Amino acid sequence: MEFFTQILSLLGVCFGFYSFYRYAVYRPKGFPPGPPRLPFFGSYLFMMLTNFKYSYKSVLKFSEWYKSDIVGFYMGSFPVVAVHNAEAIRAVLGDAKYDGRVPAYLVLMRHPEEKLEGVLFQEGSIWKEQRRFVLRYLRDYGFGRRFAELELFIQDQLNDMLDLIRNGPRYEHEKPFVHKDGKRILLPYFFGPYGLNSFLHVAYSERISRSDQNDLWQLIRTTIRFQRNADAYGKMISIMPWIRYVFPKWSGYNVLRESNLYMHEFFSKIIDYHLKTYDKNYERNFLDVYIKEMLKAESSGDVNTTFRRDQLIMNIIDFALAAITTISFQLSFLMQHFLVNPQVQKAIQTEIDEIVGRNRLPTIDDRQFMPYTEATVREILRIETVVPSNVPHKALEDTQLMGYNIPKDTIIIPSLYAYHNDVKVWEDPLVFRPERFLDEKGKLCLKKDVSLPFSAGKRLCAGETFSRNLLFLMVSTLCQNYHFILAEDDKLPVLSSTLSGFIVSPQDFWIQLEERN
Repeated sequence: MEFFTQILSLLGVCFGFYSFYRYAVYRPKGFPPGPPRLPFFGSYLFMMLTNFKYSYKSVLKFSEWYKSDIVGFYMGSFPVVAVHNAEAIRAVLGDAKYDGRVPAYLVLMRHPEEKLEGVLFQEGSIWKEQRRFVLRYLRDYGFGRRFAELELFIQDQLNDMLDLIRNGPRYEHEKPFVHKDGKRILLPYFFGPYGLNSFLHVAYSERISRSDQNDLWQLIRTTIRFQRNADAYGKMISIMPWIRYVFPKWSGYNVLRESNLYMHEFFSKIIDYHLKTYDKNYERNFLDVYIKEMLKAESSGDVNTTFRRDQLIMNIIDFALAAITTISFQLSFLMQHFLVNPQVQKAIQTEIDEIVGRNRLPTIDDRQFMPYTEATVREILRIETVVPSNVPHKALEDTQLMGYNIPKDTIIIPSLYAYHNDVKVWEDPLVFRPERFLDEKGKLCLKKDVSLPFSAGKRLCAGETFSRNLLFLMVSTLCQNYHFILAEDDKLPVLSSTLSGFIVSPQDFWIQLEERN
């Protein structure tokens, strides 16, 4: 009897090991090659072992191991396919079958009640309706097109920026980010107010003056904190949301929750003020246009309307996040490259002196005559891919990609980092070289710019034109007035020492500005 018990136990152990093996190596039929999975974690632990700091680089390493530009693996129970082939990445971004979004917990927790709101992570009819409406009416106030009033406002913002650098902080909330004597600024925080204030002017036609920017600076700190603690692959908290109850601090839940609540509260106050002061006979700004649509749905008894207060709040947060962090991070990266490549800064200044001079600020109209400056902006957007894994897509139906089967609801990662570092596309991708976008006569050649810093297709970042314009104006204004130099005790930045979050950011650093003669 004891012998049979031992045999049964041995068979049980063997069956357990076999079941575990089958689970670990299971792949849907025709699924791309990739690492095995473990219960609960999926392939996440293999990602962490490969490159703990940069998840997008660890997944790129999978492609090297399996000798395939497309790899399949699991994040918890979610099947994921990462694409590292330039042609296939463009195909994914241009195909509506991959326009879905992933309702991961990291997305849901952005709302205080953990609801899916906003436009960035929506899909289907809600996404189409909200995106179409928001872009249609934001354009009326200068978002994505030339608008004289907005350009004048940005000129005022640029003058405020120069005054803060030249004369030092005037208010307490400015002091942590600017040296008391000016001309030394803390990046990436310093640039935040100018991108955000410009977007807020588009959204509700007002400005937050320097004296009233205490909450604005706090919002910038909070937003950067959120971006640095999130991750395009969702982190452990999206794979196992229950972990927040056991390890709220270690899992990142506490800092993410705190950041999201602050952002929601900040914009709730703005929306509620406009709701309270709304006058149907006087349309002040975009918020009033949206509120009008909300009230129309309410009066008609439409319980299925997508025009809701919470939806409006999250719409504004989606756009404001990009205005704060993307612009701040790209400008900060460019400052680092100026320190490492001073000849680029000098070439921009020569161009500015010839085209603009010193008696006025650069304008959007100058852009067509400043190809090297524009090429530099395009090159920093390429070489420092701040959204390396893109915002994850999702297959809306069973499909095929690069000869492999992609089941419906598979998460798709079209790696912009891999695309911008593909030697077949760029020849020398690791070299910061604005000239790659110029022709033999030194003119900007748009055909040479096949970069995708704002993604592509229907999921193209809606703020592309706004961001490109603002980046050009801020870069040219700063270079017109200052040299970026190392202070006495500073060292050249290590360009590879970036922080990986939902988007990539530079480490906090101080930079010295020397006024040009």
